[in-house]
Amino acid sequence: MDASDLLGFKTITDLDLSPDGARVAFVVTWIDTEKDEYRSTIHVAPADGGTTVEFTRGPTRDSAPRWSPDGAQLTFLSDRAGGERQLYVMSARGGEPRQLTRVTGHAGRASWSPDGTRIVFAARVWLEPRPEDETARERWKQRPRHVTKAQYKTDGEGYTFDGRSHLFVIDVATGETEQLTDGDFEDGSESWSPDGREIAFSRTRGGTGEYSLRDIWILDVATRAARRITETVGRATSPTWSPDGTTIACYGYDAQHHGLGDPMVRVWTVPSQGGHQEPRRLTERYDRGAVLLPVATATPGPIWSKDNASVTFIAGDRGNAHLVRTAIGDGSTNVVVGGERQILLANASAGLRIAFVAGDLEAPSDLYVTAWDGSGERRLTHLNTEILSQLPPVHGARRTFTSPHGGTLEGWIFLSGDRRGASPLLVDIHGGPQSFTGNLFSLSYFYRYVLASRGWAVLALNPTGSGSYGREFAHGIRGKWGEHDLAEQLAAVDQLVAEGIADPDRLAVAGYSYGGFMTSWTIGHTDRFKAAVVGAPVTNQESFFGTSDIGMWFAPWEMGAGITEGREIFRRLSPINYVDKVTTPTLVLHGEADERCPIGQGEELFTGLVAAGKVPTEFVRYPGGSHMFIAQGRPSHRVDFNRRVVDWVTRHVSRD
Repeated sequence: MDASDLLGFKTITDLDLSPDGARVAFVVTWIDTEKDEYRSTIHVAPADGGTTVEFTRGPTRDSAPRWSPDGAQLTFLSDRAGGERQLYVMSARGGEPRQLTRVTGHAGRASWSPDGTRIVFAARVWLEPRPEDETARERWKQRPRHVTKAQYKTDGEGYTFDGRSHLFVIDVATGETEQLTDGDFEDGSESWSPDGREIAFSRTRGGTGEYSLRDIWILDVATRAARRITETVGRATSPTWSPDGTTIACYGYDAQHHGLGDPMVRVWTVPSQGGHQEPRRLTERYDRGAVLLPVATATPGPIWSKDNASVTFIAGDRGNAHLVRTAIGDGSTNVVVGGERQILLANASAGLRIAFVAGDLEAPSDLYVTAWDGSGERRLTHLNTEILSQLPPVHGARRTFTSPHGGTLEGWIFLSGDRRGASPLLVDIHGGPQSFTGNLFSLSYFYRYVLASRGWAVLALNPTGSGSYGREFAHGIRGKWGEHDLAEQLAAVDQLVAEGIADPDRLAVAGYSYGGFMTSWTIGHTDRFKAAVVGAPVTNQESFFGTSDIGMWFAPWEMGAGITEGREIFRRLSPINYVDKVTTPTLVLHGEADERCPIGQGEELFTGLVAAGKVPTEFVRYPGGSHMFIAQGRPSHRVDFNRRVVDWVTRHVSRD
């Protein structure tokens, strides 16, 4: 197996179930190796398991299919006209698509009005008109950037201060388009009320201090009057209406946590008319968080039952991601679709049927349908059967480890079927820290399978701080990055050595994002590892606070203190301060356009190690690579990333 094998895999990146539940439109994404680009087309599959039809074709990126309310038409996003992504519509029977939008910024996915005559979508509105002339536009791009708000950039998008995302409505028949919202806000996650008179949407709060906070607003389509219905939910997104129109369900975090710092994404409900009633934390009794995976054009909101009695959503549980259902009345939650797998996307129709995309340890993603109660599950695709049959088998399995802090931890071990004796071991540390490793064939970390196919063992532990194990476990790492979880990683290694799985003299460590932090921390605190690969790390908590697109709120939350009063903690938990103790050959890999863990973090580590002069150190920079380039970046960069991990640890661990 080679890193280049990942180029042959296909994934499902969005879906929509028809109103009658009979058909599923879904997006298949693959890699054009000659152009070093992604391609995606829309397919339609009968939910009863009949023949799947390729609905769109060509060297384009088509995405975000959405059925009209009567199921007669399908909208989608495409770059087929060249340049910016626009909305198209075509008959559900096929034919040529008709371009609906011609906006100057990328159009967002469509939300149909209940009567099927209008579509609301989000698009960027530039604060200054962009020149049409190419030469003038290049000069415009080089103009001085005047920043007045803390959140002026976003990973994967770059600078965001030169425009705002607002809502537009388009008449499907005539193409007439109107802008619905304006102001110094970012608007999105739009959803029509059942009677078609109002639109719920998510909006950022104004002011320089309210970093990353969002509220749910309701817009009267006729009058353009808007009212805010949440103020205590920290980052409210993805609103959906109850069928009777009285209640909005959304995802959100506790207000004091300002967003992603709190690992528990809750489901909230609030009366659509607002008033003085506080939003209700519907999942208060459920000690698991909703999982919002960035695989689709937009995060789908909680799914209402047709009797207004419950909402269904994806939640993480011990390395899995299941479809669960919470009752509106008493807040009780039960699993609707479970199993040893991760559900990535889900959609439902009129309480009749659920369609979902799931992956497990054997395949990255396929399409399934079930009845509303989760019964009668049917698999509709086998996207990667051919390529998987051509690769040597690698087996992943859940393992339990004894924690040095008491209790047990879970992790996954990856091995080849013909392994003999104690193997070289890669300790592969996940990001977050509140993300988690689990039952999913991960193309982002394809090196796990390459190494396992070559006789390595790979350990992916869920230490304290990981998601999917409850709030207390996820919060257990605050103010203790590295100090608490390194002991857990080393204890798991000791257990694998004692079992004869791992060779204690052939150990390597790698990780990305928080895993990059942990790898940097590990090599500054132990000499047990012969090789280290550090991907997009946090190495200096103080500079991370000031340069990351999330640093201003994420760092204080994770450090357990603000930067002024917590200066000692920020410095103590910065791996850059331990580079003089490193004895492990280290490779640093980083995207140059990373705004989440900016490349300066990798530069500081590389320069510090070179200055210390004790170990072989190399640095690879990926032009244009965001923090998510290992999953969504240029395909050749992804291959290079995985190949370098394999080559580096193999070279240094194999030395005598």
